[in-house]
Amino acid sequence: MLISRRRDDAHLPGLWEFPGGKCAPGEPSRAALERELREELGVEVQEATRILSIPHDYPGRQIELAVFRVDAWRGQPRPREAQPLRWAEPGDLAGLPFPDASRAIVHAARLPALYLISPDPLSGTEVGHAVRFVTQRLARGDIRMLQVRAPRLGQGAFLDYAHQLMDAAAAHGVEVLVNAPQAWRERLPPAGCHLTEQRLRALDSRPHCDGWLAASVHDLEGLQRAMGLPVDFVVAGPVERTRTHPDAQPIGMPGLAALCVRSSCPVFALGGLSPRDLDRVLKTGAQGVAGIRGLLE
Repeated sequence: MLISRRRDDAHLPGLWEFPGGKCAPGEPSRAALERELREELGVEVQEATRILSIPHDYPGRQIELAVFRVDAWRGQPRPREAQPLRWAEPGDLAGLPFPDASRAIVHAARLPALYLISPDPLSGTEVGHAVRFVTQRLARGDIRMLQVRAPRLGQGAFLDYAHQLMDAAAAHGVEVLVNAPQAWRERLPPAGCHLTEQRLRALDSRPHCDGWLAASVHDLEGLQRAMGLPVDFVVAGPVERTRTHPDAQPIGMPGLAALCVRSSCPVFALGGLSPRDLDRVLKTGAQGVAGIRGLLE
């Protein structure tokens, strides 16, 4: 990711940021993106997708960041305004000082494009098969984040399942989020937390979490509740019809895009999708694809 450091005479001096600038009066955000990157870096934007809309209050000023992912450009980026520039690996961004308003952008840069959700065994006797299935998938190396979830298991069977999945994830360098009641999570090793929409609605402040904090949402109201907590990212859907929830009304790609343009945090698409759908999902502004069967198969 290309980042630049703010000049000493600028607002928030010395902090790192993503290249950009202010919209002129009446100027569309995409046009401002193209103009600012031409002026600051000497590059011509060829492909860009808006991914986040971040309102933020600073003392004495209010801003809204229209955030774009630039996938293709022409020219070699150069510091035309004498600003320090550097390319940084996504994993290095968390250790650099950024303005508070850029927190969600750093999250989007660090998060992967695929979010695997564990199968839901019917009982404890099926745990071993599900663990083998997930472990084989993780061994392929393209999954970097796993949600441990099994709503049909009792506490004892779930904890056994979760321990085995977390061991497999650790062996493959995969980050874990646990989707379970807090009392169950406290009996597991430190991990991120994924909230169901029901658990999200029961909260009025951000809970403690040892990793990523995420939530499932199905509409704009749920998204707004998640952003207000705030969470680090959401999973939205179902986007397409699924065999597991055939009666759920899908939001489709237009509905996904409508949520993304209103979101101040990264959005994963869920429901009837697989890695083959990743390109069209990214074009809506979403972070990537989440799923069980679609990613396992």
